[in-house]
Amino acid sequence: MLVWASLIPAHAQQGSGTGNDCGALVGLRPDAGTVTHAERVAKGRKLGGFLSEESAAGFCRASLSLKPTSASDIRAELWLPEAWNGKLLTHGGGGFSGGLGPGEAVMNATTGRGYASATSDLGHRVSATARWAHQQPEKVIDFGHRANHVLAKAAKQVIQAFYKRPAQRAYFQGCSGGGREALAEVSRYPKDYDGVIAGAPAISFSQIMTQILWNEQLWATAPRLRSKLPALSKRVLDACDALDGVRDGVLENPMQCRFDPARMQCKTFDTAGCLSGAEVSALRKFYEGPRLKNGEHLIAGPALGSEGAGWVIAGFMNSVGGPEYYRWLVHGDPAWRVSDFELDRDYARARSTASTIVNADEPNIAPFMQRGGKLILYHGWADGLISPYSTIRYHDRLRGEVGAGLDDGVRLFMVPGLQHCAEGIDLLPELEAWVEHGKAPEHAVSKAKPGATRRLCPWPQTSRYLGRGSASDASNFACS
Repeated sequence: MLVWASLIPAHAQQGSGTGNDCGALVGLRPDAGTVTHAERVAKGRKLGGFLSEESAAGFCRASLSLKPTSASDIRAELWLPEAWNGKLLTHGGGGFSGGLGPGEAVMNATTGRGYASATSDLGHRVSATARWAHQQPEKVIDFGHRANHVLAKAAKQVIQAFYKRPAQRAYFQGCSGGGREALAEVSRYPKDYDGVIAGAPAISFSQIMTQILWNEQLWATAPRLRSKLPALSKRVLDACDALDGVRDGVLENPMQCRFDPARMQCKTFDTAGCLSGAEVSALRKFYEGPRLKNGEHLIAGPALGSEGAGWVIAGFMNSVGGPEYYRWLVHGDPAWRVSDFELDRDYARARSTASTIVNADEPNIAPFMQRGGKLILYHGWADGLISPYSTIRYHDRLRGEVGAGLDDGVRLFMVPGLQHCAEGIDLLPELEAWVEHGKAPEHAVSKAKPGATRRLCPWPQTSRYLGRGSASDASNFACS
């Protein structure tokens, strides 16, 4: 319940909400929280914190403290532009962290486009560790899904207080961990948002963290393999790049590629341009992904064509994510060591503890669709951190749950050449056109590299070069 008159001066309950009323928001008590600070930020002012850039618009910067339980401590921000377009846009975070701090850049961009923009820290401070979860079950729930739900309710109430009218539409977008947050909103809280964008979503968070540890054990069996990735990448592209009708250094649909690492096996000497028997074996397992002893396939590996920088970046990130997840969220033991990890035993424990809270792989999204909600999924084929096949698998499960009507509310775009949550794709205009005007996206466009665009097609359609014009122009491709 929003607490009004006892905390807000009478003059703050009227007016235009154009910035002069900003400071009067302090003390406002939306559901489960309080506005702790509010200040007007002029357009062009240098923004502090993680940002060194200038404010893209004049806005009211409101800080919120949200406490759905006595153990919760969720910090959030809501940026309220003077030139408001009537919409709320909430941003997800990444990894173990919410969007406060690192997410300020996207907050600035979308506030500049007229959206009331919101994000939170999911109940703990930005950190490379998950120590915050130790013996804190309510904080784990806040991280898993609850923080974004209480933020959605509070943000809408503060918007009503500031502008004296409700948000006409509410949207959520996030990538990686933010994509997981997006899908948790769709499946657990279907009334919070009208439209959602989930990029490279860490849907099966527990399986991804498990895969990270399994991958590291696999790399240890072939210690020289990482140094051979450039040669591997070249061989894959040589074999499969032209399958979409043009050689451009990008695989349109890696599922059509039939490259076997055994093609590179060394004949005599082990050199940088060939693979040892152990390396061939490791790569085959790596591409497939981990399986339990009973044959259950936990999650797929990366796609062909993703070798190279994406795998190197994933290697750096893997050194943190998996160990921290198992140490603090699964075992709750500060002394737990990576060397103790055993796939079947430890995943069974994860499945019975944290998985039900942090995973966002529930395929029953009927309540969201029944109220007209629209979901756009996207994933880069060159993602080396989260397998693009996991998103296709999730889309298949949605199809199995919803049936032929899935296309009425869900689109999946697979993006050739896109690494993990890299820049180059903006699907918000497509989402708005779908939600507000009923125009379902029949295609989209990504910026594959500077000066080049690519046509994106709703999965399972793929893009194919028409055989004329520049291969760097999306208009010269068609969906089929």
